[in-house]
Amino acid sequence: VVGDIHGCCDELEEIVTEARKEHKDTLFVFVGDLVNKGPKNSEVLDFLESLGEHYAVRGNHDEVILKELHKFNTQPDYKFLPKNEWMKKLTRIQVEYLQQLPYTIQIPSLNSIIVHAGLIPGKPLELTDFNTFTNMRNIIIEDYFNGRGLVASNSHAVGEPWTSLWSGPEHVYFGHDAKRKLQLLPLATGLDTGCLYGGALTGVFING
Repeated sequence: VVGDIHGCCDELEEIVTEARKEHKDTLFVFVGDLVNKGPKNSEVLDFLESLGEHYAVRGNHDEVILKELHKFNTQPDYKFLPKNEWMKKLTRIQVEYLQQLPYTIQIPSLNSIIVHAGLIPGKPLELTDFNTFTNMRNIIIEDYFNGRGLVASNSHAVGEPWTSLWSGPEHVYFGHDAKRKLQLLPLATGLDTGCLYGGALTGVFING
């Protein structure tokens, strides 16, 4: 399972090479934010296409690209910001790849869930909104008439890490939280170690 790539294709190629040295039949799963902000966004999508069978979930930056392209295709006068001009050059195949990314992947045989940002403890996946899957970092505990309600927060400034309340039973592998770096908890593993910002691209093996 590999953390946030953000268009860092050189690091992606390196981690794939190193993983295959350890286990030649490694099946790769990516926690989202495959592209955007980084130096080689299109190259990342080309590399993933050449990788063969693999799995990935949708991150907030993957979602941003799809929203920007939708505006470009439906609003005649829409103009990309200079930093987003590269999006116009994505091929149909690359766009369709991003469109088919799910928000979560469940691996029952490994008792694991893959998600980009986080989950609300105790809330079924089918009742969770997409913003939670792609953007949350913290959880806010609210008192509803003496009953405990949990609300997702995108900010570090309010609430507490959602992982501090996660009690499983599944182990969650996620990204999105470069500020907290590598997070190794009993039932959650955070893999965003800030590759885009000069950190490493991090991955872990799940053996099943």
